[in-house]
Amino acid sequence: MSITSGIALFLAMLLSAAIPGPSVLAVVSRSLTYDWKQGLLVVLGVLLADYIFIFLALSGLSAVASVMGEFAIVIKYVGITYLFWLAYITWTSNASVSSTRSPDKATKASSVVVGVLMTLSNPKAILFYMGFFPAFIDLQSVTVSDVVMIIAISTVSVGGMLSIYACMASRASFVFEGKNAKKLLNKLSGGFLATCGVLLATKT
Repeated sequence: MSITSGIALFLAMLLSAAIPGPSVLAVVSRSLTYDWKQGLLVVLGVLLADYIFIFLALSGLSAVASVMGEFAIVIKYVGITYLFWLAYITWTSNASVSSTRSPDKATKASSVVVGVLMTLSNPKAILFYMGFFPAFIDLQSVTVSDVVMIIAISTVSVGGMLSIYACMASRASFVFEGKNAKKLLNKLSGGFLATCGVLLATKT
């Protein structure tokens, strides 16, 4: 992969991650409800799913990618259901400080799962990695250094941009002090998660 192709791929991934969508809303929601660490766990889930797509694309597993595209419909509705469930839990959760700022192990795991499910079921991600992605690199002459470079580009561009959203949302959450404010924060975060579900449901 040439330097020019690497820069072009970085800018394309950066722009894609910067545009508000299901991933951004989920990162913002978890960061608002808990803290930036939960937002980063969603980012981790997004990156893990991205790595899966990168592996499929670079390995030239077109048949697997095709099956993945069909199976993505199932993953899509599992993800939508999961997002709506989390939205309901967040919307109706207690407004106490401990419930909104002290995530347990299950919550941490759910943040990663949200990132993975949303990315695997997002048609935009599938289209990019299985269709648009090959335009940046010759899949017939991929080297180990190319793979390392692509993973690094994905991590820095996508992970970096989403991490910025997580930190910004976490800082904004401290504006919501007091029981009534935290109730509003829970409803806002729940609304973000529900919006993620709606966006995934309407994407084709």
